[in-house]
Amino acid sequence: MIIDFHTHTFPAKIAHSVIAHLQSKSRSMAFTDATNDGLRRSMDNAGIDLSILLPVMTNTHQVPKLNEIAARTNEHWEETGLLSFGGMHPEYTNYKEELRHIADMGIKGIKLHPAYQGYDFDDIRYMRIIDKAAELGLIVLTHAGMDIGIPEHNYCSTAHIRHVMQEVGPDKLVLAHMGGWQGWRDVANNLADLPVYFDTAFSMGDILPAPNTIRAEEESHNMNKQQFAFLAHTLGTDKLLFATDCPWSSQSESLAFLRDCEFTEQELADILGNNAQKLLKL
Repeated sequence: MIIDFHTHTFPAKIAHSVIAHLQSKSRSMAFTDATNDGLRRSMDNAGIDLSILLPVMTNTHQVPKLNEIAARTNEHWEETGLLSFGGMHPEYTNYKEELRHIADMGIKGIKLHPAYQGYDFDDIRYMRIIDKAAELGLIVLTHAGMDIGIPEHNYCSTAHIRHVMQEVGPDKLVLAHMGGWQGWRDVANNLADLPVYFDTAFSMGDILPAPNTIRAEEESHNMNKQQFAFLAHTLGTDKLLFATDCPWSSQSESLAFLRDCEFTEQELADILGNNAQKLLKL
């Protein structure tokens, strides 16, 4: 089973406008129309069996609504191949009750996005949420490193991550973008010893610029195959989860990239699905 652990979709009626805004903000091109149907077409083309949807709560009012949508989506995941996480916002007052509700609805985990939510990852509000989520057995997946559309501040640095692990120590923490987008040397030096997972989203190959956009050469690439394989082996392939950040990376191209790296058959099988199946308890 091939599992994409990090994807995003939006309701069809707003997907076009949301993607246009995000393309302008990030100066990066989307590879699908960011609808559920568009993602499923991409999965069929790539041969992906399951994609994890990660909603991002940018305000407190979205929290209960998007979590209910996630639960309804998951009622049909075996037919659709789409399994949604829930989410939480650091300013949400009744976070304990909502996290328990998320767990009771059978949702596997939550997504946090410090850059979009405007708080450092080691803020006490996040640590309380992470601690309660761990108590309930929920996976916590967080954006890590800089955000391509918010270059002013790193809200989830390796220092923030180590502080959270020292204070809270969750056993199901997933760090997106191989532990810290565009900060992979720091990740290799500072996070390899931690008992956490790393997803591969938006960390491989070239970044496709949005239409009518010019990117500087240093802004146009993620890791090449040699850099990626070195970091993967430094962190441990048993801790890696295949992920694309679709629509922001091509699922087909991401799979081809990984298959062309220097991994054994067992390492590749673990990255593409075995590790995720164990973490999700599928």
